[in-house]
Amino acid sequence: MPQLPTGTVTFLFSDVEGSTELVRKLRDGYADVMADHERLLRSAFQKTGGHEINTQGDSFFVAFRKPKDAVGAAVKAQRAVARHPWPEEGELRVRIGIHTGEATVAGDQYVGLAVHRAARICAAAHGGQVLLSQTTQALLEDEEELGELDFSDLGPRTLKDFDRPVRIYQLLAPDLPAEFPELRSEDDARARGSAQLADRHEVADAEEAAAVQRAAGRVRVLIVDDQALVRTGFRMILDAEEDMDVVGEAANGKEALTEAGRLRPDVVLMDVRMPELDGIEATRRLLAGDDIDSKVVMLTTFDMDEYVYEALRAGASGFLLKDAPPEQLVAGIRAVCSGDALLAPSVTRRVIEEFVRHPPDAVRTAPREIDELTPRESEVLKLIARGLSNAEIAQTLVVSETTVKTHVARVLMKMNLRDRVQAVVMAYESGLVQPGDVGEVPSAP
Repeated sequence: MPQLPTGTVTFLFSDVEGSTELVRKLRDGYADVMADHERLLRSAFQKTGGHEINTQGDSFFVAFRKPKDAVGAAVKAQRAVARHPWPEEGELRVRIGIHTGEATVAGDQYVGLAVHRAARICAAAHGGQVLLSQTTQALLEDEEELGELDFSDLGPRTLKDFDRPVRIYQLLAPDLPAEFPELRSEDDARARGSAQLADRHEVADAEEAAAVQRAAGRVRVLIVDDQALVRTGFRMILDAEEDMDVVGEAANGKEALTEAGRLRPDVVLMDVRMPELDGIEATRRLLAGDDIDSKVVMLTTFDMDEYVYEALRAGASGFLLKDAPPEQLVAGIRAVCSGDALLAPSVTRRVIEEFVRHPPDAVRTAPREIDELTPRESEVLKLIARGLSNAEIAQTLVVSETTVKTHVARVLMKMNLRDRVQAVVMAYESGLVQPGDVGEVPSAP
């Protein structure tokens, strides 16, 4: 199976409306109708770069690297279904739900709230309807390539198993119906059935699903340091946390590569200076592989460490001081796992100073993708490069923190960046931000 998309992923669920009634009407012809349905949808998903995660009955679960690809697949699928000559007594209609978020990859499956949200959105739809979460719609609204496509705001809706209402949008496209009844509620028996069917996409076996979700709720950490006492101290701190498991240790960079490949940790705590293979080269080799999704946090003795900048260029998501308080260590690991960068404003200034003193052999030109950023997204990227947190960016731009999170997600997605640290390094290396542009960082509210 091809490498699954990681990071920010767009999930698409589909199922057939009224499949039980179709069985009653079509009888022996039901199998042929379902075969046509499967062929049409699979073709639409494959042509737009979709990764088919699972199918069960008349339902599909597909992952896409970009929201616009998922939307393109939905439109192709609905148009193909609408054009197909179905039996007069059994016209087939498909509902589709789309949501963009982060989820854990467990083997060849995704688990996490983002998957459930996409499934619940699908369950709320009617046959022929395509529904999107607010997150997906926000990521799409600046896409010029969408052309004829538009969105209708259906307002906040309560989805099964979610405490807070979720704002839902309907996708509008030529040749597709635009008028539908009110969205199905969680009390609708047909919606409940669809949601339960979609839930089973996560894994085929209920016991396996429980085990995977338990594992997904815990952060797996690999500790890499040539000092046994340091490793022992970190292990004691992390093992005391209910949501963290230290899955292994390594004493040098070579061992780190072996153990990371074997254990697949969520986070690798990597010492900068080690014998045989140092932490920077180990990080570079580790993150160069397509099959490793681990985040790397560098461990250093001094925050002025001369190798910090090279570590970030190698792909590390930040760094921690070895003498940091236990609560800072734990909070830092959680931040990295949630997609944030462990890069404080003071650290950013030191990284810039290192860049000024020792610029790379050839400063990269700005990547072409930077032209896809809107003026506001470019502004957000510059503030990220200054080391501001989401809260600080929100204060600076006088917008909500939720809006900032959406802009940050767009920037990382459009620039194909792993996290905020990569955004900082790219911004300075490409000349988008100059060292002299850095000013005082406002205090978070």
